[in-house]
Amino acid sequence: MTAHAEESRIRATVPETFQDPAVPMIALPTAFTSQRVNTGASIPDDGSAADVAELKGPGCIRHVWILHGNEMTLEILVDDAEEPQVLAPLKSFFGVMQDRDPYHVNCCAYTVLPNTVAAAKDPAIPGDPGYNLYLPIPFRTSCRIRVHGPKGKRIGAMIDWHKYNEGVALTPYRLHAAHRRHTTAPERGSFIEMANETGRGFIAGFVTGYVQKNQADMVFHTGGTTILLDGETNPHAIRGCNVEDDYGFTWGFNNYQTRWIGCPQHDNRGRCDQDGVFYRFFGPDPIAFQSSMSFRAGCRGDDMETVVYYYKIAGTRAPEVVTPSQWQVTGLFPGADDWGTFQKPELVERLPLGPWPEELRHGDDVLPVSALSSDHAWIDLQNLFFAREHTATPVTATGQSAYARTSIDSESNRAATLRLAVDDWCRVWLNGEHVADLRHEDGLETAAIPVTLRQGANELLLKTNNTTTPPNNRLWVLSCVVEA
Repeated sequence: MTAHAEESRIRATVPETFQDPAVPMIALPTAFTSQRVNTGASIPDDGSAADVAELKGPGCIRHVWILHGNEMTLEILVDDAEEPQVLAPLKSFFGVMQDRDPYHVNCCAYTVLPNTVAAAKDPAIPGDPGYNLYLPIPFRTSCRIRVHGPKGKRIGAMIDWHKYNEGVALTPYRLHAAHRRHTTAPERGSFIEMANETGRGFIAGFVTGYVQKNQADMVFHTGGTTILLDGETNPHAIRGCNVEDDYGFTWGFNNYQTRWIGCPQHDNRGRCDQDGVFYRFFGPDPIAFQSSMSFRAGCRGDDMETVVYYYKIAGTRAPEVVTPSQWQVTGLFPGADDWGTFQKPELVERLPLGPWPEELRHGDDVLPVSALSSDHAWIDLQNLFFAREHTATPVTATGQSAYARTSIDSESNRAATLRLAVDDWCRVWLNGEHVADLRHEDGLETAAIPVTLRQGANELLLKTNNTTTPPNNRLWVLSCVVEA
């Protein structure tokens, strides 16, 4: 057999790509040359950054080892993008949150290995950990990794990467990270933003660090996470329960670490006095988005730090859609689990068209009017109407209804389609005329409602409820888009 024939035989038996073990959504070429870059540098006296690696593609970084992390900021920019895809405190990016001393972290995405034994025996040894990254960093033309920090600060690094042949079919996904820190986060019943992105991609994982400030209850009772997806194109949502549930634990946390879920640090001083750091990676069950994602977490007045790791296809964006940007919302009205009661007219339906005042009177009750801004065509009612009498988890109110009004501008008299996604039921009025009733029992669903818009402002009024039926009785949202 000739050498050429042998090469052809081997190629026929070797698959062209393999799935990344940390991020199975990423498929990488099996034909590559292994490369390594070793770096020892210091932050220049002018305070600029130290370059750790400057690579030319196509290629993919398979492993990053960095020594020294305190006071450092990690920057990763691939394919000459206008902005870095990663810009975050180095320790936080590797799951060492809230300025804590480094601790052991061992998951699919990264491993942190503090040298506490050597440092304890010899004061001259700083005990800085090795920060090891396993999230793949694919790039087509270039990849630059640099570190920002105090001038003169030393940095050591090894970058292991695969170099591919020109013209190779390479995954279009690029690594991103969204870092947020709240000192102090909003009060109980609120949500903070963890990440917000447009385009096509998927969420690979996230990590959260808590320092408990509100000791009226357990730190875990926040109401969990919410991920609103594809509001412009195909509205759907992922709704969590409580902090520990969303990370795969039960009834609080313990110091366990696994490939996909874990708690690398936990200080339990008492039932209502706990701090901790928790991670979850979605290797087997990635959360994809086609046009946008808004990732939120419940909070309760504690210090919170988060990093969301996601991949996005460069250049993709959400399509331009016509959607109301500002809404007014008021409620609550009881008895909304019964369809007959839900259809009963309330005070709001008798109001004249136009903006509402700051509060409405309903019998002896005064109903506040809240102003909400839409996010990727979504408005979120769940943190506006949660059960305030609930002593633990701030659960979204059920068995009740609320009204939301907005204005839709049109340049002419025309026929249009109102694409409305609601959880759960909904009654719809346009310019004072009742145009639709939406009743479904399976949580969030989307309906297309034919309407006639008049030139100028068109008032849209919705009555929506949150039933006690599964699967999403913690979710209370709606998404509104006007299609031609």
